[in-house]
Amino acid sequence: MASWGLALTEDKEMNKLSRLAAEGWHLEKFDTLGYTFFKGEPKEVKYSLDYRKQPDEDYFELFSASGWEHVASNKGEVHIFKGSLMARPIYSDIETSYEKYSFKENEIKRLVQPTFIIWIVFTMLLFLDWSDTITDLISVLQFIVTICLIATGLPYLGFLFKRKQFERKL
Repeated sequence: MASWGLALTEDKEMNKLSRLAAEGWHLEKFDTLGYTFFKGEPKEVKYSLDYRKQPDEDYFELFSASGWEHVASNKGEVHIFKGSLMARPIYSDIETSYEKYSFKENEIKRLVQPTFIIWIVFTMLLFLDWSDTITDLISVLQFIVTICLIATGLPYLGFLFKRKQFERKL
């Protein structure tokens, strides 16, 4: 099943996973573009998400002790957990939620900034007088960089927006 993007619609995605679990479709794994489910008994659970690069066993034990079961990870840094409807939220205060999104925003900004600069350079190069072959090559390269900019820029904007929301509450 397709995902709208965890950076942009995290709460909606977690609610969708909970609704599907109530219908008997349980998360098996996920990647950048979507989820894989297996059919089982319907369960009333809620899902939550955390970001941590290459966590150790203590990380998962901490969640387990708090009533959260690790379900799946993507690329060793995005982790989805499920818990009972009574489980305490993973991020229960504004400060830690702010830190979560601030960290992810700064991390992805390192990808967005150089990609944006490269995109600007290619755009400026298109205004110069080149042969048709060179212009076509620059256009193709700019198109590729545009796709990369969208792929990194949208999550960046999602994390920036969420961080700003929590910043206003501090």
